[in-house]
Amino acid sequence: MDTEPRLIAGQETPTNAASRMLELAAVTAETLVNDAEEEARSLVSAAQAEADAILRASRTEADRVAGASARAKKEQAAELESERATTLSELSDKKSAIEAQIAELREMESLHREQLRRQLTDQLSRLDSSLPGPPDSGTSRR
Repeated sequence: MDTEPRLIAGQETPTNAASRMLELAAVTAETLVNDAEEEARSLVSAAQAEADAILRASRTEADRVAGASARAKKEQAAELESERATTLSELSDKKSAIEAQIAELREMESLHREQLRRQLTDQLSRLDSSLPGPPDSGTSRR
């Protein structure tokens, strides 16, 4: 009796079939691993590109905001400087007007003092001229 398996035409032995199945499984596994690695590389690359784009957008926005803030500060400083200059000019004009009023009031004071002095002098002169002279003591007793 023969214990070795016999090959029937067109049939293969179980060992050959298992061997081919293992080879096919190994090839399939390798293909799947390669595909998974490629997909992982692709996902990492896409994620990195998206992260870079987000970073660029963030930096651009930060630069825009910083620029807008700087412009606003410059505009505010210019506005404050303009208000300061206007206020100083107005104060200077008011000071000049007040100084002119003071000078006018001093002139008026001087004129009023002069008029008062003249009037007092005139009144004293009239009083002196309207007073009778001192009485003669020798002629009135006889």
